[in-house]
Amino acid sequence: MSVNFSWPIFGHNKQISFLQNTLKQGNLANAYLFYGAKGLGKKMIAKYFVQSLFCTESTKPCQNCLACLKMNRGIQGNFMYLSALKNKDDNEDTQVEQVRNFLSNLSLTSFDGGYKLAIIYAVDKLNIFSLNALLKVIEEPPKNTTIILIADQINNLPATVISRCQLLKFQPLNKKDMSAWLETFKLNEVNQQTILNLSFGKPGLALEYIEDNLVSFKKDCQFLLKILSDNTFVAWQDLEHWFGILKKANPQAKVYELAHITTHYLDLWQLLLRDILWHKLNRPVLNVLFSENIAKISQKYSVTKILNNLLSINKIRRQLKNNVTPQLVWENLVLDLKI
Repeated sequence: MSVNFSWPIFGHNKQISFLQNTLKQGNLANAYLFYGAKGLGKKMIAKYFVQSLFCTESTKPCQNCLACLKMNRGIQGNFMYLSALKNKDDNEDTQVEQVRNFLSNLSLTSFDGGYKLAIIYAVDKLNIFSLNALLKVIEEPPKNTTIILIADQINNLPATVISRCQLLKFQPLNKKDMSAWLETFKLNEVNQQTILNLSFGKPGLALEYIEDNLVSFKKDCQFLLKILSDNTFVAWQDLEHWFGILKKANPQAKVYELAHITTHYLDLWQLLLRDILWHKLNRPVLNVLFSENIAKISQKYSVTKILNNLLSINKIRRQLKNNVTPQLVWENLVLDLKI
């Protein structure tokens, strides 16, 4: 039977071709490691790989056969998945127990004697004890069993785990593939160009913008642009008001939790400053929605001030990870730019 594939995915041609050929030849590895930045489509490709393995039709996945219907309903007995992302109440012992139970169930014989396939999401978030348990299974895998590990980065994974996996590295999509994918959403021209510029080849990030219709993005930009436009005293008041709202909305939040909330704004601050710098250097800005605001604000700051503020952002990210009060960090960031 001739096998065809129906994977509605843009980009990642090399990785997709490799996986589809693997399915055609029936020579699955014991373990795969999909890695690359968050939002690139690793989970989506893993999903189609799994569906295609179980699909009984010639065009895979057909979405209509019994195997596909079971997958879509979450009742495919030969497929398992686990997310290593912690719930707020989880501790290390809880995670180890979850991983061991998962691996124990994976070692059981499949329902029909066929393949069993498992996905572990965010494997780079597992602690060392959980990784050791995983390593034992990868070294001596159950018969007809394949595990797909998904990670945003592999720097902290033990070399022993990495060396026993078939590695597939995922990169951001190029502009051509991203543009073609965005065309399917029928966005207006300005929104499409904005999302294309700001998602940096990451479909997952682009989807967040699309699903929100850029509403949150616009609101957050307006807030930070106001701080950049205001004089020092008013900007200070803006920050005071902002953190008052954050603390009221998150009354039980600890310092590191507030810091995590503000990290998104730090990313956006960096983006706006970079666009202000690019405008001053006569280069096209990425944030075309606010190009007029950026042009106006660019007159207020020197290239040196902007560069120094941009260079300090990585230092600030480290401070926010070390339980430094986020409000103090932000106040210093704004003052350094304005004074």
